[in-house]
Amino acid sequence: MAPVINGRVLFNSVPSAVFLGEVVFVSVGAGCVGSLVIQLAKAEGLKVIASAGLDEKVQFMKGLGADVTFNYKVSNMGKVLKREGPIDVYWDNVSGEMLEAALHNANNHARFIVPPSALVVYGLYAKYADAFCAEVMSKLASGEIKHRAHGYDGLERAGEAMRAVHTGANEEDEVCYPCFEVPPIARTLY
Repeated sequence: MAPVINGRVLFNSVPSAVFLGEVVFVSVGAGCVGSLVIQLAKAEGLKVIASAGLDEKVQFMKGLGADVTFNYKVSNMGKVLKREGPIDVYWDNVSGEMLEAALHNANNHARFIVPPSALVVYGLYAKYADAFCAEVMSKLASGEIKHRAHGYDGLERAGEAMRAVHTGANEEDEVCYPCFEVPPIARTLY
């Protein structure tokens, strides 16, 4: 849940407003934060370019409404961004080559968002928690906002979840429930 809250809080914190028709590039768009950002950006009327490392995830991002999706492992990022940009807002989930490609294809006055650590964002939870719950939780529960996750019951299965993430075997976000007493709303979301 915390990464999704981070996505909403940070999306609301974009320096200056986002404007209809601006171009947003979301790296790792199939993850829990990226998939939320895609949907929020589309709701604001923005053009969304999103990247992922598996073709299945590219299809998932298309299903979320991203205008342009690509597999960064097989596509030339620079060419895609040059053709579809310039970029007004870059949501940087990975840095490295994607950040470099985004910098080379940024519009004048572009805004780059590099999600901070949970410690930095944590202080904003209290301020935005009610608005987040009112807006996003009901949309998640109704299916209006799509989210994929695979749950592991018990902390003893955390290793399996970590292995799936680090080997690239995960096709969904991995969630580890520390005990078997999980609130019903959590089960409906994951």
